[in-house]
Amino acid sequence: MNKFYMRALLAGWLGGFIGNAFLGAAFSSPWIKGVLYNPTWQSPLFLQITPQRNIAVSVIGLVVLSGLHGVLFNLFQSAMPGRTAWQKGAFWGLCIWAMYWLFQEWFIYVTLLDEPVLLATLELTILLIGSLIEGIVIAKIIPHKGTTP
Repeated sequence: MNKFYMRALLAGWLGGFIGNAFLGAAFSSPWIKGVLYNPTWQSPLFLQITPQRNIAVSVIGLVVLSGLHGVLFNLFQSAMPGRTAWQKGAFWGLCIWAMYWLFQEWFIYVTLLDEPVLLATLELTILLIGSLIEGIVIAKIIPHKGTTP
């Protein structure tokens, strides 16, 4: 594997690790858990199904998948808006969020598990922050000609 792809994979894995560390901290906070798992607001199906997921396997899969995010950023960064790594990274984080989390929240949590849209919106807000972190980390590691730190 050449240096081009190896650096991109490593950037994606590190970005995914840091972004998911934020998500883990946020979704583990008593306040967020208290809102998302409040039986008065949340769907019974969500409350029944989500505690059964294997969090470790899910997070490992997301971090591994993030390697692809690094490779794609490396391939498409010259077409992305922004002049700085922060700007390009924020744009890429928004793309990750729109391509992955937005659809997952709608098709799995809202339509399949009947999660209320307001609670899904809270989750999407947290997921956006995690995606922005991931995108910025990737962009900081993969420099682009003309990009300032």
